[in-house]
This record gives sequence, C-alpha cells and structure tokens, in this order.
Amino acid sequence: MRIADKTIDEFLNEIATKPFTPAGGCIAALCAASVAAFMEMIARHTFNNKNKTADVVDYMEEVIETSSKYREKFLGYMDIDTKAYKEVIEAQRNKEENLDEYHKNSVDIPLEMAQRVFNMINIIDNIIKEGSEVLVTDGAAALLLAKATLNSLIYHIRFNLIYIQDQKFIDKIVDEIELMESKIS
Repeated sequence: MRIADKTIDEFLNEIATKPFTPAGGCIAALCAASVAAFMEMIARHTFNNKNKTADVVDYMEEVIETSSKYREKFLGYMDIDTKAYKEVIEAQRNKEENLDEYHKNSVDIPLEMAQRVFNMINIIDNIIKEGSEVLVTDGAAALLLAKATLNSLIYHIRFNLIYIQDQKFIDKIVDEIELMESKIS
C-alpha cells in the first residue's frame, strides 16, 4: 500500500508514535501535493470564469494539467523518499562500502522535489495575479506553504550533505539550492 493511500489520521499517527519513522521528506512531499491541489483548484475555478480572457483560460488549462501531474508525483515521492531513508539506514547497519551513493540518493530525491516546488512557486505567482480574485487567499496559502516546503527540503538537503565525501557533488548541490534560495527570498 502506498503511504498516500493511508488515511490522514493513520499517516500522522505513525509519524507521531513510531520512532525513526521517515517523516521530513515524506511530509514535505505531502505538503507539496497539497500545494499542487491548491493550484489546480484555483486554476479550475478561473478556467470556468467567463470574465477571463482566452489567454488566461488557456494558461489555466495548462496549470490544471501541470498541477494534477505534480500532485500525483509528490504523492509518489512519499514512498520514494521513505525508501531512500530506509536504504541509508540499512546500508549504515551493514557497513556498506559505497555508503556515499546511498547518501547521494538521499540528497537527490529531496533536490528533485525542491526543484519541482520551486517551479510551482513561479506558477503560483502567476495564478495569484491572473486567477480568480475570490480565491486569492488560497493562492497566498499555496505560496506560503510552497515556500515553507521548499525551505524544509533545502534544510534536509543541507543536513544530508554532511555525510557525503564527494566534494564536487556537494558543490554542485549547494550551487543549485543557493540559486533557488536567492530567487525566493
């Protein structure tokens, strides 16, 4: 069963009651899926607004499609991130020689999520400007949640980098996250 298929109560109860349950990346993925749902809701409402121009309606149609894909992708990341976490723990337990590769994977996954959240922030900026005025507070909530999620993912990435020996890899990742940070400040 996918983590996303659990009830909200089951999921949160597992995090609250089971020590060492993968939580940070999994919750970030859930938050990002929620942001995508906000985006899709606003775009759908705007798409059906007869007072909007054809260009805005066309753009909102694209946002609906993109948001739907993002929502599903992020729900899938809940399991992907959890699997990567468990693989790192298992590799540490087994004293694997290529531990760096497991840690790199534990950075690559939240980095992928961060890049997608960053893309969503740009879309949200547009839908706040062009979308339904009735849902502007939902757009603002989506933007705030997306920025918090991005910051959370960046924090996790930075933390996981301390376990990696490959300095070229570290430098590349730091450059990427600093670029994202500079554009959302």
